[in-house]
Amino acid sequence: MDLERPDGKRPRAGHYEAMRQRAERLAWRIIPARPFEPREVRLWFPLTLVMVLLSPLLLLAMGIVVFLPRPLGVNPAYLVLAVGRILSAISGSQVDVESPRAKVHIKLF
Repeated sequence: MDLERPDGKRPRAGHYEAMRQRAERLAWRIIPARPFEPREVRLWFPLTLVMVLLSPLLLLAMGIVVFLPRPLGVNPAYLVLAVGRILSAISGSQVDVESPRAKVHIKLF
């Protein structure tokens, strides 16, 4: 192979051979792919803990609603009962989400 560099000089005799050997050592190796197995994630949410954590926000909302019951038309006692009913109705729910990459199971108790 008679190649010249841009500056007009000829490369050394073993220069390309060393590069070829290095390229062969560093060549990509084909590794067979393993079959993909989707991950499975399970989450449990205790609603009692959620209620305890949300109670300061509920008290803040109650303080605002107590002073503005007429314009909003919201009875504060009814609001507390409605939130409690929603949280107790959600108890025991189970949500399963499946995708090609993961399976997610969420259970509320």
